[in-house]
Amino acid sequence: MNARGPHALLPELRPGAFYVATEGEPPGPVTYCEDTSDRYDIFGFRCRAVVCSVQTAFQNVLIADTVSYGRALFLDGVLQSSEFDEALYHELLVQPAMCIHPNPQEVLIIGGGEGATLREVLAHRTVKRAVMVDIDETCVDLCREHLRDWHQGAMDDPRAQLVYVDGRAFVEEDDRFYDVVIIDVVDMLENGPAQRIYTREFYAHLRNRLRPGGIVVVQGMEFSHVDHVQHAALVRTLRTNFSEVHSYQSHIPSFVSPWGFVVASDHVRPYEYSAASIDAQIQRKLGTEWMQHVDGNFMLSRFELCAATRRMLSMPGPTLGDDLSFVKPADIEFVSEPIAVFPSRPTAP
Repeated sequence: MNARGPHALLPELRPGAFYVATEGEPPGPVTYCEDTSDRYDIFGFRCRAVVCSVQTAFQNVLIADTVSYGRALFLDGVLQSSEFDEALYHELLVQPAMCIHPNPQEVLIIGGGEGATLREVLAHRTVKRAVMVDIDETCVDLCREHLRDWHQGAMDDPRAQLVYVDGRAFVEEDDRFYDVVIIDVVDMLENGPAQRIYTREFYAHLRNRLRPGGIVVVQGMEFSHVDHVQHAALVRTLRTNFSEVHSYQSHIPSFVSPWGFVVASDHVRPYEYSAASIDAQIQRKLGTEWMQHVDGNFMLSRFELCAATRRMLSMPGPTLGDDLSFVKPADIEFVSEPIAVFPSRPTAP
C-alpha cells in the first residue's frame, strides 16, 4: 500500500473515526473508518461530505457521501447500505419470498429504516398492507429526509403503516396475520436490542403470526465458508420452528464481503423451482422494468453454495435463545471504543 499522502494515516486509523487532510494539504475527501466487530480488520471509506451525524436514543446514525459507493448509511459505525448497491441487497432480501408466494397481501417488515425494503414490498400490486416496525423513529425520519432514492416515497404510500416500537414486543403483542415477514435489522450485537430478534422464542412467536403458506426471510449477516458462525447459528435456530430453512448469498460490494440471507417456511424448496417459473412470476407481479438485478437465473444461483460452506452449515452447534446472550468465534475480541459523533457538513457540490 502506498505510504504517501492520506494513505500514510491508515496504520493509525481507529474504528468509528474520521480522518482529514493535515494542515497545508489541499482539501480533499476524508476517510471514515468503519467500526467492525473485531479489532483485526479495518475498512475505510473515503467521503466527500457528512450529510448528518446524530446520536439517537438507540444508536449513532451517520449518513455520508462516499467516493466509491455514493451516499451511505452507517449505524453505530457499521455500514448498512449504500446508494450504488442498495438495490442489489434489497432485491435479494425481499423479492425471492415475495415472488415465490402466490398472493402476498399482508406483509410485516421488522427493521428496514431506510424504507427500501418497504419500497420493494409495495412494488407488488397484491399487497394490501405493509407494516414496517422500527424501534428508532429518529433514524427513520433521517432516512426519510436524506435517503429519498432508497424509499422513493414508499413511507407515504397509503398501504404502508409505520410503527415505532421494539420488533420483538410488536410480534408478541400483535394479533394480526401475515403472508410474508421480512426481518431487516442490524446484526446480532452483544447486549443490543436486535439480539432478541434472533432467538428460538422470537421465531416461535413469529410462526404464530403467519398465515398458511407464510414465508419468513431474514438478513443473514456475513456468510461464507470463512465467516459463517453467526449465519449457521441463525439457520439452526430457524430450524427449531420451520421445516424448510434455506441459505442464499451474494457479494454486496460496499459490504466488502459475501452477504447471507435465509428463507424459512414449511414448504419453500428453492431446488423445486425453475428459472422460467420465477421469471413468469416476476413478469406477472412486477413487469420487466422494476428490478435491476434479480431474475430467475440469478435468484436460483444464489442458493448454490460451495462444498465447504455446505459442510459448515451441516455441522452441529448451539441455537440462539433468550438465555444465550451471543454466539461469537472464540478468536474475536470486541472493540470497546465508543462511536464518535461528528457535526454535519455541507454536501459538496
